[in-house]
Amino acid sequence: MNYQDLWPAIQADILGAIAADDFLGTRSGVAIEPGDITSKINEKLARIVGAGLDGKNGVGYLVLPIEKAEDENPSVPGGPLKLTITIQWVENVTINNSATGTQMPIRVYAAATEKLLKLYTPVGLTMNLVPAARVIREFTDNTQKNLRVGMVEFTAIEADFKPFVRVNRPQISVTGVQASATNPNSYQLTGPAVVTVYAAAGATVYYTTDGTHPYAGNATARIYSGPVSITAPCLFRCRAFVAQQSGSDTAAANFYTL
Repeated sequence: MNYQDLWPAIQADILGAIAADDFLGTRSGVAIEPGDITSKINEKLARIVGAGLDGKNGVGYLVLPIEKAEDENPSVPGGPLKLTITIQWVENVTINNSATGTQMPIRVYAAATEKLLKLYTPVGLTMNLVPAARVIREFTDNTQKNLRVGMVEFTAIEADFKPFVRVNRPQISVTGVQASATNPNSYQLTGPAVVTVYAAAGATVYYTTDGTHPYAGNATARIYSGPVSITAPCLFRCRAFVAQQSGSDTAAANFYTL
């Protein structure tokens, strides 16, 4: 199993499963990619709590990627992975309580999602998802106090028993600008910045500057061949891939202007 290709297939399956259900399919939705920074998540959040196909406002959903991958049996390293998948429902309380809102709390949507996905088996996995306890909590972003989030987590097991070998995360070096004093991965563009990526020998490194996930299946991802010049605000993200191994974790650097 090529672990780096698993998430896009699972994401498409989950979106399809939700859209196939009349109740859930009426709502707008958005996918959050691995490594999205808070400002990017907030931007996407602002889009989803809008009008659904039913013309109502107030509730939307987020589909999050695999947040955790660990050995199914800790005493047998390299065995099947246990994958944790998360779906979140977001409610704009103010809008939802108005005449144009759905006037259904997110607990209803979270429960419906749990019921639907109990019967769902992701592509490439050997068993149905097992729902974990869902969590209802107030969204903590100070700029979005009117948002309430309902979260449903599921786990699934890899279908095969191939050893899980992850490529080391690439290292990023930035020259030309100084890193933020409070965030070493964030840089203020006071002039052109140059990003150099260091990865494992023989690795192919994909990178993006549009906030999307860097991998071969992303049409906007580019193969790193040398230092990259950054002249405008962006989120630089990269991953390393080696044949017969699983893709690395994502390395990222945020570039901004005041």
